[in-house]
Amino acid sequence: MVDPFPKLPINRPSLPLGFPFSSMVPNRKIFQTELLHERNKRGNGFTLMELLVVIAIIGILVGMLIPAVQKVRATVNGMSCSNRLRQIGLALQTFHDQQRVYPSNGGWDGVQQIPKADGGNYTPETFDKTPNLLYQWGVGDPKFRPQDQTGSWAFSLLPYLEQNNEFTSRTWESQFSGYLCPSRRNTQPTKMIAEDAYGKYFSGGWAWGKTDYVVSQEMFENRPQCHSMTRMLDGTSNTILVGEKAFDATVQKPNNWYWDEPYFIGGSKGTSRGGLGLVPDRPGIPHKENWGSAHLGGVYFLFGDGAVRLIPFNIPGDNFAALLTPDGSEPVNLP
Repeated sequence: MVDPFPKLPINRPSLPLGFPFSSMVPNRKIFQTELLHERNKRGNGFTLMELLVVIAIIGILVGMLIPAVQKVRATVNGMSCSNRLRQIGLALQTFHDQQRVYPSNGGWDGVQQIPKADGGNYTPETFDKTPNLLYQWGVGDPKFRPQDQTGSWAFSLLPYLEQNNEFTSRTWESQFSGYLCPSRRNTQPTKMIAEDAYGKYFSGGWAWGKTDYVVSQEMFENRPQCHSMTRMLDGTSNTILVGEKAFDATVQKPNNWYWDEPYFIGGSKGTSRGGLGLVPDRPGIPHKENWGSAHLGGVYFLFGDGAVRLIPFNIPGDNFAALLTPDGSEPVNLP
């Protein structure tokens, strides 16, 4: 039977005896040499395209990282700010336990003078150009009892915040960091200018420490009035004692004290507030009498029970007013 698919003969080349088969395998050293030669021709650096890709990736990563870092920093600063208010609350409680009253916001007694930096005596003053009025201020004196104290509440609390040396030696050129919000400023005292667009400042040539925290004028009036805890008939948990003040960095500068009088000074609005506005720090805000902060969510406040709460900027005015009044019997809705 004939095979329908005949097999074709395979002609295998014949190799001579002793043929070097290794010569048929590519030489590894030759390939490495050629590859190295190609790399040397290209150079050891990045190409322009590779460099642009790396830069783009780095830019994306930095763009993702910066907001996260800022958010963490804001959270840390907020915790630090609330803790400083909590320390002020403990100092107020200790002061009240010993004196049976809270400190007043101080004020000038009509006769007090302090030394100028270059000699002589004077009374600290502010001439406000808006209402064309001259205000004279008291300065803290460790010898005075609470009802007679000419310095602000913040001066009176210094011994209860482990700042007894600053209190007894009246070193108003120092700055107690516990009175500054880290989200807003952390500067050393600066000598005051004599005049700017907002007012004239009679500072005696001294630098003065300042505070970002102010008391509610409902509970802390100027001398000689000192209130006790018993005034909070609405409840200590429903009454604000201390909070952050509104701040416009284009107005309240390190070298003036317009609505930002130092904490050694008594009777001013640099250490007290009575308004109903809560505003974030920025240029052009209504800073006079109002409260504010550099935080994103709102303003930190210390209550009579020692609790510190963040109150949002958009809290209704009547609700906030109820938190400021200690004995108004208004309904209160805590945020």
